[in-house]
Amino acid sequence: MAVVSRRGLTGLVVVVAALLVAGVAPAAPKPVPGEQAALTAVRKAAAAGRIDAASAAADGREVARAVHLARVLAPERRGYIETALEQVGALSGRLTAPRAVAVFGQLRANDDWFSAHPAPAASTDITDSDGIVYRFFAGRCFEFHPLANFGALNDDVAKKDVAATQRLADALVARGVARAGGGIAWEYYFDWDGGRPLWTSGMAQAVAAQAFARAALLVGAESTAFDAEARAAYLAIPGKLLTSVSTGPWIRLYSFSGIPVLNAQLQALVSLQSYAANTNDPAAAALAAQMQRAAAETLPRFDTGYWTYYSLAGEQSPLSYQKYVIQLLRKLAPADARFGAEATQFADYLRQLPAFQVADAPAGEVRFWLSKPAWVTVAEGGGATLRLSLVGGWHTLRLGGPKRAGIYGVHVTAVDPAGNRASFTALPLVRVAPPARASVRKPAGSGAPAAATPAFTVGAGIDDPAQAAQALPLRLGLVRMTIPWQAGETSPDPAVAASLQSLPQRVGLVLELDAAQLPANDADDADLAQYGASLAQEAPTLRDIVLTPGPVLTRAAPYADALAAVRAAVEEVRPDVAVGPSVDGSVAQPQQTVLALGAELAHDGAKADVVAFRPAAVAGTGAWASGAVWLLRAALEKELGAAPPVLLDGIATPSTVPSSELGGYGAAAPPTAGAVSPAAQAAAYTAAIGSASCSAGVVGLLLDRLVDGAASQPATGLFYAGGDAKPSAAAVAHELGAAGRGAVVCPGQAVRVTPTGLAFPEQIEAGVPASAAVGCDRDCLYLVALVRSNGRPIAAAHGALEGGYPAHAITLPTRHLAQGRYRIDVRLVSRVNPGAVTRRTSPWSTVG
Repeated sequence: MAVVSRRGLTGLVVVVAALLVAGVAPAAPKPVPGEQAALTAVRKAAAAGRIDAASAAADGREVARAVHLARVLAPERRGYIETALEQVGALSGRLTAPRAVAVFGQLRANDDWFSAHPAPAASTDITDSDGIVYRFFAGRCFEFHPLANFGALNDDVAKKDVAATQRLADALVARGVARAGGGIAWEYYFDWDGGRPLWTSGMAQAVAAQAFARAALLVGAESTAFDAEARAAYLAIPGKLLTSVSTGPWIRLYSFSGIPVLNAQLQALVSLQSYAANTNDPAAAALAAQMQRAAAETLPRFDTGYWTYYSLAGEQSPLSYQKYVIQLLRKLAPADARFGAEATQFADYLRQLPAFQVADAPAGEVRFWLSKPAWVTVAEGGGATLRLSLVGGWHTLRLGGPKRAGIYGVHVTAVDPAGNRASFTALPLVRVAPPARASVRKPAGSGAPAAATPAFTVGAGIDDPAQAAQALPLRLGLVRMTIPWQAGETSPDPAVAASLQSLPQRVGLVLELDAAQLPANDADDADLAQYGASLAQEAPTLRDIVLTPGPVLTRAAPYADALAAVRAAVEEVRPDVAVGPSVDGSVAQPQQTVLALGAELAHDGAKADVVAFRPAAVAGTGAWASGAVWLLRAALEKELGAAPPVLLDGIATPSTVPSSELGGYGAAAPPTAGAVSPAAQAAAYTAAIGSASCSAGVVGLLLDRLVDGAASQPATGLFYAGGDAKPSAAAVAHELGAAGRGAVVCPGQAVRVTPTGLAFPEQIEAGVPASAAVGCDRDCLYLVALVRSNGRPIAAAHGALEGGYPAHAITLPTRHLAQGRYRIDVRLVSRVNPGAVTRRTSPWSTVG
């Protein structure tokens, strides 16, 4: 506060007196914004008896102090005080005792701060002598913040600080406003996101109910009063502070908005569960149960597949809210496994690299899809660089294009909010003068993809070889059959051999050699090995032999001996067949079991060509679910030096069966426990295929079965028992088509295109349009340019091709060719998970 000396004050009086004698009155000071409105609000409230005379006098003095500071402080400080004054004035006619305590406490906090400090960073919190929290908002001022205050009250209770708890709780009681419909609410006194004061928050009210109930348990002398306050805080929620989604009630983060916000629902749920448990409030417990069900069933709508949505309006979460939601989900996980599963998924996104797709774009532009929010830098070889914040989704950026003729590289880098970095090189920008269009001609008979050897293959279990034909239209590349072995057998029954020979040539066979009783001695090992070799000779489409059932820890040694014997025998007759173990993720101590198996194989100088991994349905202590592939590979790598390829096996999601299809199942209908709708089964299978195709070291996935069994078994197939296809059949076929074309997004992968059917002309001639045949092993973008020996492009064409199809003939525009040397320059980049640009050039041709 400025200090004026007595001598200075006497001089000021003399000057004022002289002006009055001369007949000139001193100029009235210019009103401070909010001054008159604030004084009017106090006067009206006092006149109406809403505040007492002592409070009115104290409030008037704080207004005078604020006015004085607004006149003497620098402009960059006075604006915040004026804002606080205006918020008081906005309550004219609505100022009550609780509101006066809140807004004049807020005004005092701003006066105290800005009389001595400049503006702090946004979201800075300060507290007064009672512990009341005021949060700074840039462009506004320090604001009374109910949610922050009840968070602080919860913290005081957690610290068991009785004095601080009682002091803050009493101060918050004084600021609670009774609602006409019942209950007490704590109001916000500033504009926010389209809402005008006085708005409230359902989330803040839930935390208030929780905090007061906990305070009542800590501060015994005030238990009755604080319990009543907790009940009043809860009563303000039903009705006006609830909205709904299709699955049940949803808390309103803001009273003025019905948009469902994820963190608000989860925090309100946690708080209401705590309040209901501490107060035995059945109504609150019932509401919390409904909100829990709604939250669990709606969670997938907040999952982008790579990040989270803050709300169902489609706004993607800032990093702080992503982490906040994960914490809340982990708290709720014991009540519902779906919360734990999503917490794990959302936490994975914090480590997942940004992923990309690219699309063809006009000259001077780059068009790409980004999997998650990120800061993106686009650097163009011609000198232009853009850096901007983007959300997940498709974006088209105009680079302007190079001014001089040439081919200029484009590099895109994205850094997500968690600091994960990924980049790719787009097709270069090309400037030729004048621009012209090229023609792209599909070769005859290009309607079907060219045959290719996929790096990732999907199949399903079959009970009858005749079912294998149903795999072909679905693009399934594998079927799995189980052949049991009995001690003493050295070759299969002729009927079994015939069934293996009848399998379609285009479908590979994974054969489960089922030794339910492991060999007891070397002779039995030899019999089993001979039996396996005989099967290999009888099955022309055989790809893998897997010894089942998988071992348990105590039987790792005899299992390893049997496996090594089978592998050695099969290798002699069919070296193209892979032999390996089956690992069951649901057995006790799977990690120790795999380590023991690997150690036994290594000790005997044996190895495995493949490992079939049957994940547990749910991850847990002592169980490996599908996400534990890396643990499996790490254990095998530790013992064997290198981990064999992994085949995910037995992926099962049972579906319900409509009444029209029940006739195919005989007298025993499939069980309904755990069954989901056919559409949900389709979503589960496509998600499993997509995830597995992106997993390092995974070369294939086997669904539990292709066709439902007629016996009383879960209906996990893609076809009903009567033979009709389920919706999951078409969904799997579509997903496999995308995977085969390289169109599945895999964060962290950067894939390079391999050209297929690439052909250049023998000679580039003047007056003859230059052309090249171009194909890609995966969906790609292409750039074909005719380039002079000085590097200048003469003609160019760009576009998109689907992977796996025969090469397309791309003919460039006819251009006048001066004497010199020319060649065709082809550049390709993957449209999904783009990596480095693939470049191929023709030999130089001399013209003239």
